[in-house]
Amino acid sequence: MNGRLTTLAVVATCFVVATGCSPSGQVKTYPVKGRVMFEGKPMVGGGAISLIPKTNQPGKTAGGTILPDGSYVLGTYKGEDGSMAGEFRVVIFQETVKEGQAAPDGSAPSATAAISVPAADRIPVVYASDRDSPLTANIETKPNKINFDLKRTP
Repeated sequence: MNGRLTTLAVVATCFVVATGCSPSGQVKTYPVKGRVMFEGKPMVGGGAISLIPKTNQPGKTAGGTILPDGSYVLGTYKGEDGSMAGEFRVVIFQETVKEGQAAPDGSAPSATAAISVPAADRIPVVYASDRDSPLTANIETKPNKINFDLKRTP
């Protein structure tokens, strides 16, 4: 009986706290894709993008990989399922160093890393700050296409 009450409480909380909560306890997500540019060109080196809720809301943070052409698709619970709806601070990390690769024979990677993005193509570090990034996004309850054109001086 106690287990049944706990299950009912969890389900009720899910519906009260998070409108759109799926039967598995996940907050409903909506497709999000776009491009990250730096001064009008795809961000060199690729990287990662994530959304940090601006309010205290249930659910997980969405994130994705920024490909060399600047494109990204966000995922929250699996692959490219999108993000929950709401207002978010956008955090963008640029991959500026490539780690050593394993040798073809499977031996350990080299201990040296190579700088792959020249200083002139590096985005300002403020875009990677979960507190100070000037970027925001409003995810709506429909498919979302959000492009960012980062500037040398944010």
